[in-house]
This record gives sequence, C-alpha cells and structure tokens, in this order.
Amino acid sequence: MKPTKDGRLAHITCSLFVPEVYLEDPEGREGVCCSEIPSKRWEDGCYLCKIRGGCVIECSEMKCELAFHFTCGLKEDLCVECREGKKSGGIVVGFCDEHTKLWERQQESGKYKIVARN
Repeated sequence: MKPTKDGRLAHITCSLFVPEVYLEDPEGREGVCCSEIPSKRWEDGCYLCKIRGGCVIECSEMKCELAFHFTCGLKEDLCVECREGKKSGGIVVGFCDEHTKLWERQQESGKYKIVARN
C-alpha cells in the first residue's frame, strides 16, 4: 500500500491498472494521485466480495455492468491486463468471471475485439 496525494492508501497494482490513477514518480512508485477517478468507481460495489468502498473497475464487455476491485479480480483469476492503445496510452481490460471464460475461448481464435469504454 502506498499513500495517495489526498491522504488515503492505494494498492500499487490498483495505481497501475485503474485508468484515472497515475503516479507522479512512476520509477519510484511514489505520489499516487487519485483525483481523476469518477465518483461512480468509488460508489459501485464489488460483485465478488460484495464490499462497497475502494475503487472498482467495470467488466470490459460493453453491455456488462458488473464491477470489481482489481485485487478481487486477481484473486479470482479473472482476465485483467493492460493493452497498448492505438491513439492513447494503455487500455485497461478486465472481465467478470463469465466474460473471462468467453475471452479465454475466443482469444485463441482472434474473434474477441477489445474496445475502450468512454
């Protein structure tokens, strides 16, 4: 856990995979800034642990509304990774359990397309 600029604590992994979080000193992994995180990410509960609190990411499947803590997703072996975007920096990809299974089946065939949410 690292202290954030606003006095909270953040997991280093969350600071790397939550799109609106950045490190002021990426090499030293210091200065975690969470000021750009939309309030919805703090308000939505994690469908895995059922806890409201902490920042969640949404399933990358466009019509899926499930959200989960990044660390809960890792514990449950969900697909969570960062891909390089064509026009911007990275695209964070995270799928719920149902869509992780679909992702795993379709990833080999190349039929699954990742689209950044707006």
